Amino acid sequence: MSRKQTENKFMLEVLQVYQTLPSLWKVKSEEYHNRQRKIEDYHYQALLKKYKEYFPGATLEELKKKLNTLRTGFRTELRKINRSAKSGAGLDDL
Repeated sequence: MSRKQTENKFMLEVLQVYQTLPSLWKVKSEEYHNRQRKIEDYHYQALLKKYKEYFPGATLEELKKKLNTLRTGFRTELRKINRSAKSGAGLDDL
């Protein structure tokens, strides 16, 4: 397996852990809006522990930047899909 494939596989594992922590991504969650918990970065620490398995020198700021990049990419792709559904375009036209 190539390095890129290994990294992609690992990022999927990180995203699975991220998915179990709705306080980091689910805007309608009460925990998402709990500023004290966010200040403590309790859930970020759990995610950072997993992230450091592949990137040992990673910092919390690097992890947050990576998550923001992934979320931005996801929202961009989701917008494309939603626009194509409204316009009647097929998936191949994206």
